[in-house]
Amino acid sequence: MFLSTLQPSATFALTPDHGISMEKTAIETELSYIPNFDASDLSVDVTGDYIVVEGVVKSNVELARVLRIAHEIVGYDRVLSRIVVCSFSE
Repeated sequence: MFLSTLQPSATFALTPDHGISMEKTAIETELSYIPNFDASDLSVDVTGDYIVVEGVVKSNVELARVLRIAHEIVGYDRVLSRIVVCSFSE
């Protein structure tokens, strides 16, 4: 993850009182730094205590990357995914 690589040996961690809006911003920032990935078809929203990631990705690999980032930032039990994998061959 980009934010966790700012310091060599540093891990990305937010303090307990950081707030869900900071988690949303952290996920959006991380998504913008994925190489060869267009996050323009994704949105990150807050619903109660949950982060909702929705939109369209091109492959299962992209889906896994997006969910890994969200899970690492807020935890598996606080991410709701509404992502559709839509691959088109030309």
